[in-house]
Amino acid sequence: MKDYVLLMKPRVIWLLVLAAVAGYVFAASPRVNIAYVVELTLVGLLSTGGSAAFNMYYERDIDAQMIRTRNRPIPAGRVSPGNALIESLVLSILGFALSYLWLGTIPTIFVVLGWFLYAIVYTVFLKCRSWSNILIGGVAGNAALLTGWTVAKPLDLEAILLSMAIYLWIPAHIWSLVIRAKDDYSRTCIKMLPLEMSEDRAMIMVALLNVISNIYMLFLYILFLRNLIGLIILLITAAWSSYYSVKAMIKPSREVFWQMFKASSPVLTVFLLIGMVLSIIK
Repeated sequence: MKDYVLLMKPRVIWLLVLAAVAGYVFAASPRVNIAYVVELTLVGLLSTGGSAAFNMYYERDIDAQMIRTRNRPIPAGRVSPGNALIESLVLSILGFALSYLWLGTIPTIFVVLGWFLYAIVYTVFLKCRSWSNILIGGVAGNAALLTGWTVAKPLDLEAILLSMAIYLWIPAHIWSLVIRAKDDYSRTCIKMLPLEMSEDRAMIMVALLNVISNIYMLFLYILFLRNLIGLIILLITAAWSSYYSVKAMIKPSREVFWQMFKASSPVLTVFLLIGMVLSIIK
């Protein structure tokens, strides 16, 4: 059972589920319906877990080539490719069906769009063809937040601007992992922008993108949330992350860059959680 859970990439998909719930809370505040929160969580776990399982199924040969991934359930031989595909389809179809029954047509369109962008566009068509794969596949992150938003009210400019916080964060996160495991990625067909340039230049580029992502989240906070205590918490988190980013830009090294990566990961989580709390209590 553990291996079938691992196929869903639980350490990855939880942030997309959180984004969907946050999107709903942002749009519905202050009248948040707990039933919708539970339903969004279940739909998110099923649909994103299904897309992740499909990614594991489709990339099983690539995973077998990389030290970082060769112990995953399929390349390690603990789950057959056929069973992984069945799991993916069952989870995905169940997620789509429950989304339509519980959440309605428009949110389900975004659920399906997010699944399609990640599982098909990113994984099948682009990942081994173009380094722009993450720039296009990253829209799946927007789709997660917009799913939750459209449960409460129609799509608008605020929703799009908020969803862009996830879109900007994703490339910096993925490309950081690529730099960390550059030797692994270089043995595969995967195309990623950091592989197209020197390691020092790649570190500077990703560090700069991380700073831009942090600034953008602070901008959104000031524009839409306007709470001093929450702003201070987010500012401290973003400053901590940006400090290592600046260090990585001034003197690129794997050690400093990895510190930057670990410091940058919590910023989006803090942004979403603080935003949810303030949306509920305002």
